[in-house]
Amino acid sequence: MIEHVVVVGDLLRPQGDGRPGGVDRPTLWLCNALKRSIQLASGLQPRALTTSDDPALGNCIRSSSSAADADANWAATYEGLPGLASLEQLLMARLQRCFCIGYEMPPWLKRLLSEHRVPFVDLRLGPVRFMDDLLFAALGSTLEMQAGLLSMAMQESEVHATAGLREAMCRLISEAAVPDNTLLVAGQRRFDSSQIVDGTFFDAFPRAAEIHRICAGYSAVVLKPHPLDRRHSLLEVVAGAPANVIGVIDDNAYRMMALPQISAVLTVNSGLAVEAGYFGKRVHTLAALPIRLAWRGDVADQERHVSLNDVVLTPDFWRLILAPYVPVTAADGMQLPPKPNRLRIALDSFWNYQQIDTDLIPRPNNTLAPAM
Repeated sequence: MIEHVVVVGDLLRPQGDGRPGGVDRPTLWLCNALKRSIQLASGLQPRALTTSDDPALGNCIRSSSSAADADANWAATYEGLPGLASLEQLLMARLQRCFCIGYEMPPWLKRLLSEHRVPFVDLRLGPVRFMDDLLFAALGSTLEMQAGLLSMAMQESEVHATAGLREAMCRLISEAAVPDNTLLVAGQRRFDSSQIVDGTFFDAFPRAAEIHRICAGYSAVVLKPHPLDRRHSLLEVVAGAPANVIGVIDDNAYRMMALPQISAVLTVNSGLAVEAGYFGKRVHTLAALPIRLAWRGDVADQERHVSLNDVVLTPDFWRLILAPYVPVTAADGMQLPPKPNRLRIALDSFWNYQQIDTDLIPRPNNTLAPAM
């Protein structure tokens, strides 16, 4: 039996200035979004475990590296925690007899919880961002929990149907500004967990020859920087390719993928790689995708995150998830009324890649800037 519910994130991820607490705010957001439904389901009051609210935890992490080395240390310890036994002891003193809800749990934390038989569900925003609202992706700590999640999952056919509607709108309101057989190269945030490969952040320069060969297979290449970080090494390598690199575009990514002139997408492992397939594009990736997705009707496994809508916000969801670990109240069948952009609004998340929905029309921006 569990006695507490704790929401915890990637505790070693630093802020931009190197101090601990890079995911404190989204961890607290998730706790606040879920706590009332969890309390209705189980009588338990969830709490967030963050470095800002736990001085001993923050000090332990701060002492493990300098602010200047915080990003490198985060990448080096993302898979495991060598030499950080003190942090493990602090965490397990706080997480015993708990059910953990993770916000983008790193591999080391999932492994630690599994070793100590602490049940958990990892929640994050799914990579498919063009639906009427953002989706959750959830991974449970047991096969039984995964089966329960799949019983509430989205149907993938809804994604295919919505992609068709997005393409219809985008092609209705705009014409192509790129040649036939163009490759769209999508940048990402350089210091993101998705970019951690073998204990360091992805660097495209050692793979320049491979990247240039991919570019050579297309008539033209256009660069699409990430709106929050414009200088990824992949974009710099492509800009120097002996290919027809026609420039940098800040147009909406989905409007670009709706164009038949865009034949393929190249990225390290952006969620755009998942989305592009629904628009019929060929996809080139340079690293493994951060997560793989499961949909309604798939066989339960513990390798794929289950795609969920805002059912995650309801008490019945948590009654099902928590029932093996604590007495729960009777199901009431409550569902939130359909509302586009419920999560986007709650997260203030209407930037570029996601800025295409029922409320905002992605007007074309056909200006091409010179390549980097």
